[in-house]
Amino acid sequence: MRGECIHVSAFFAVLAIAVMASPSRAAEPIDIPAFMAIPRPAPMAEIRYGPEATQAIDLFLPAGSGPFSVVVLIHGGCWSVKTAAREQLRHLGADLAQRGIAVWSIGYRRADEVGGGYPGTYQDVGIAIDRLRDEAQRFRLDLSRTVLVGHSAGGHLALWAAARDRLPVTSALRVAKPFVPRKVVALCGVGDLKAFAPLVPTICGPGIVERLVGAPTASRPDVYADTSPAALPATGASIVMVSGVLDRLVSPYVAHDYARSVRREIAVELVNVQDAGHFDLVATGRPAWNEARRSIEAALAR
Repeated sequence: MRGECIHVSAFFAVLAIAVMASPSRAAEPIDIPAFMAIPRPAPMAEIRYGPEATQAIDLFLPAGSGPFSVVVLIHGGCWSVKTAAREQLRHLGADLAQRGIAVWSIGYRRADEVGGGYPGTYQDVGIAIDRLRDEAQRFRLDLSRTVLVGHSAGGHLALWAAARDRLPVTSALRVAKPFVPRKVVALCGVGDLKAFAPLVPTICGPGIVERLVGAPTASRPDVYADTSPAALPATGASIVMVSGVLDRLVSPYVAHDYARSVRREIAVELVNVQDAGHFDLVATGRPAWNEARRSIEAALAR
């Protein structure tokens, strides 16, 4: 449903009816051990953009001469060094490359590692995306067909990256002439960071949000003004929020509330995938990934 906004209570009522109406679920959500057991092929190349181990990009290229459309893939993991890095999504890079899509999978310093948080995490994401312009000719990349794809915390960063040129002029995150793809597919992504912040300590642990948004100052009293996508609606962007109905970490209402908060500036497409949990959307071989991949391919075709 594109740009459609309904009251939260009505949303859950419809969701409950849909679940009860289904006599049985096709499959249970994938658990973490099964997700981690998925083979993760090595990338074709690793491109470094900084001295730290996480400041690198995994590149997956299709066979052929190109030029190739590009997925900028941003991993999740609670913005925390304790959970995941770019290696977590290497299987998606291989899967998309087999379908003719180049994948630029970026790593970044997380909120709780040295140099990460505000502003380092965001600066890393921006530098890694801007590096595409330097490497496009070398790897035969068609930057006119680029979509940002992020999972969970990476969904937050993908939505943020689509609005980098909307950053306040006083922000430490603002750079001149950023490369800003206007297409985003967020897989159980967080669009309204301020609204989601109270849940982060329970899901991710204490201190993450404080590091991620930084401390308020006289010149920056609102720490979400340059860190929350909801505060930086990317006018003219094509945004798809894909959610798993059975996601216990980032429930579909998170995408719904983001769509509602930016409805005056952006038409957001909401896709709710039945029988899918948090990791099904990034698990190759699962129906939920097939649905997510269709949204990615559709975004590239627009």
